[in-house]
Amino acid sequence: MRCAQCGAEIVRSARGRPRRYCGRACQARAYRARRDGTRRARPVERGPRVPLERPALVRAAVELADAEGLDAVSMRALAARVDAAATALYRHVSGKDDLVTAMVELVLAEYQPSPAAGWRALVEHEARQEWALYQRHPWVLGVLASTRPPLGRPVLAAVDRFLAALPGLPARTAMSVYLLVSGYVQGMAATAVGGAEAARESGVGDRQWWAAQRGKLAGALGSGWYPWLAELADDPVDLRAWFDFGLQRVLDGIGVFLSTGSPALGPTAQ
Repeated sequence: MRCAQCGAEIVRSARGRPRRYCGRACQARAYRARRDGTRRARPVERGPRVPLERPALVRAAVELADAEGLDAVSMRALAARVDAAATALYRHVSGKDDLVTAMVELVLAEYQPSPAAGWRALVEHEARQEWALYQRHPWVLGVLASTRPPLGRPVLAAVDRFLAALPGLPARTAMSVYLLVSGYVQGMAATAVGGAEAARESGVGDRQWWAAQRGKLAGALGSGWYPWLAELADDPVDLRAWFDFGLQRVLDGIGVFLSTGSPALGPTAQ
């Protein structure tokens, strides 16, 4: 017998009614899905049996997170996906924290080196690489947008490449510039990821959503008080275009800051 939520095998008890779920976490996820009416609880698709090796398990976990979100990644769900016993996975990963760190390191390996030179081209390249990463793997945004990200070698290498594009700056100043750019990318990515999740769960795309709002906002649109709202309702701007515009303005500001010739030392340590 298998869990109705994650598909993991359930050890049948000799007493009482048969269990539908392997644990309280799966039972809670199934309840929330029924309550919200957005997704039916369903078993995780069982994939073909793969060799129980760490790289294969990490790739399978990334595929599961890409499809269902990071909350769907558990040792039981991953075991069901690779058609193995959950206990066998612990010979290759110590737990979910170890697994998530390995997942982040795997997707960060997708970064490509910049063919350009000069601080602006290098910084823009790194920003666009980060933006593209969140489009391919939305779950990684919640992991990296934190004061405590997994500090494996790929994460450190990504920061180091950025800081190397700003030679001559004190480390604290260069890190401030990095946080400025990465914070902008992550903020815009949060908007994109949120919109994509809403569209996936509701089945309504952005243009259809805006079309539906026109009826609700007929009074405001006809009042003439909000001309910007009328313009957006007629032709919603592509979020990618907004991202491009904002990134160029951030880079412009960094250029002004660097051109002063005496950049501040950045925030002092607390």
